[in-house]
Amino acid sequence: MSIKASIECGCYCGGFGGSHGVEQRKQFTNSIHRQRARASKASLETSSEDVEPPVIIYTAKTIYTMNPMQAEATAIAVQGDRIFAVGSLASIVAGLTAREQSYQVKTDYQNCFIYPGFIEPHCHASMEGMYYKFHYVGLVDRTKYVDGELVNMSGYDSKQGVLDYLKEVNDTTSEDPILAWGYDPILLPSTPDPNLYATDLDFDGGKKVMVMNMSGHIAYVNHAALEEFGYTSETEIEGVVKGEDGEPTGELQEMEAMAPLLAYFDVGLDDLQDGLRSFAKVASSKGVTTLTDLAFGAVNHSWDALYAVTQDADYPVKVNCYMMNDVYDMIGGVDAFRALKQFENPKLKLGGVKIVSDGSIQGFTGLMRWPYYYTRRDEGMANITALNLDRTLHELVANDILCAIHTNGDGSIQMVLDSIERVTRFTPDRDPRFRLEHCQTPCLDHLERMKRYHINADFFANHIYYWGNVHRDKTIGPDRVQYMNPFATAKELGITFGLHSDSPITAIDPLFMVQNAVLRKAKEGNVIGQDQCIPVYDALKTVTKSAAYLLREERLKGTLEFGKLADMAILDQD
Repeated sequence: MSIKASIECGCYCGGFGGSHGVEQRKQFTNSIHRQRARASKASLETSSEDVEPPVIIYTAKTIYTMNPMQAEATAIAVQGDRIFAVGSLASIVAGLTAREQSYQVKTDYQNCFIYPGFIEPHCHASMEGMYYKFHYVGLVDRTKYVDGELVNMSGYDSKQGVLDYLKEVNDTTSEDPILAWGYDPILLPSTPDPNLYATDLDFDGGKKVMVMNMSGHIAYVNHAALEEFGYTSETEIEGVVKGEDGEPTGELQEMEAMAPLLAYFDVGLDDLQDGLRSFAKVASSKGVTTLTDLAFGAVNHSWDALYAVTQDADYPVKVNCYMMNDVYDMIGGVDAFRALKQFENPKLKLGGVKIVSDGSIQGFTGLMRWPYYYTRRDEGMANITALNLDRTLHELVANDILCAIHTNGDGSIQMVLDSIERVTRFTPDRDPRFRLEHCQTPCLDHLERMKRYHINADFFANHIYYWGNVHRDKTIGPDRVQYMNPFATAKELGITFGLHSDSPITAIDPLFMVQNAVLRKAKEGNVIGQDQCIPVYDALKTVTKSAAYLLREERLKGTLEFGKLADMAILDQD
């Protein structure tokens, strides 16, 4: 199937737990000044002559509008970046003729099927940009664009294959540190002890080696890196994993333990822009017209890079950023957020704030309620205290800033719901558009509370495909996995929900997510939770109409209606 996505139409934010807050705020302020200078120059260069753009009518075999009041059409008229009309060629032409308004008819897509542009409500654009020059060591093949050409990044199906590749990089390049991403030991069940240890990564020459787990919540480093970070047997940071001898193993779990890595992930602005352009092309090829950066600020220079690439006339997607809560606090909270928001452009928006409440279930760092994990007695980890969560949510709601909250384990879901109940008691008239991200293990009580408080979900459908049997056998067990990512129950209760790829965790591909919600098949071929499957139309809503609602952009996107943005996904097959 061929897919086309059609759109007619600065600041330095350091990482988590940084110790240079004053300098970071100074750089943030300087970036604001740069944005003001750009805006002033652009204003001077803008022509004062307004020329009405032509009306262009596109015909198609079928146009699926996702608008229940006009479900299908065969023609769509566009003027500038907006939809002028939706209907049949005859009806649109008749109206234009009566208005004595000129038009053009294009039949390029007359045998195609048009949908609203697909919306990816939860991915990490700047992380994709950062990883662009890193070494990929994941299981599944991935792609990127290099010098305009689509390049395949081959996956590795064994720990030894990864180590051999990294050793080759060590022996044949001058890179130091050696940075890699995508490894996930839990996906290599046939490999004895697939975990990576510091000793595994201690290659000749003493270079630092740092490997990110596919989840983004765990990292593996060698002894040279541990020494650089000052991690020893005396370190008492939760998440610095230690062996039976009391020494760090090289595995670092969650944000506090991984904080020192971010100093080495400071890719250059040009490289970051190249990575963002590559990711946009990959996304556009899958029909995506709006994507997100739900870890905005975790990568240095992310606003400057995003601002630059979205100024490109041919940049094929719009980007909606949610600033990491740590970064939001560090740069000065509401005032700094609003200052940066002044410098959005038509393709770049600062939408809200993202809070990470726990870790990953497959990494056993997701926060679980008693009796915890299926094969372990571990509770997992919380990345924020209930007190700080209350404080942050109250500030965001009071200032009308949207909030997306990472919740994987049922313990974090419960903690977040409790906090929302406490906070919204004092702000019942606000529309914070709360989103529980991933929201993989809610029980019925959680879902009913979500409906009661108008809380939305953004489910991680691809987990069923890639990690479904891992969850069945190791994390939550064969019974609970049947209602992991409970699409059907959420639909029955009337909860608005989207689907996401969490890219780079899984590759961005909305139709693959739709397939996973409809079929719920693991990659091994077995169905997991047949009762939670949903129909195709409902699955398509999650990447169009509902996804736009999650971003509070439903007035502009998500359906094909007159007045909305002319963002379309064009498929050559139905």
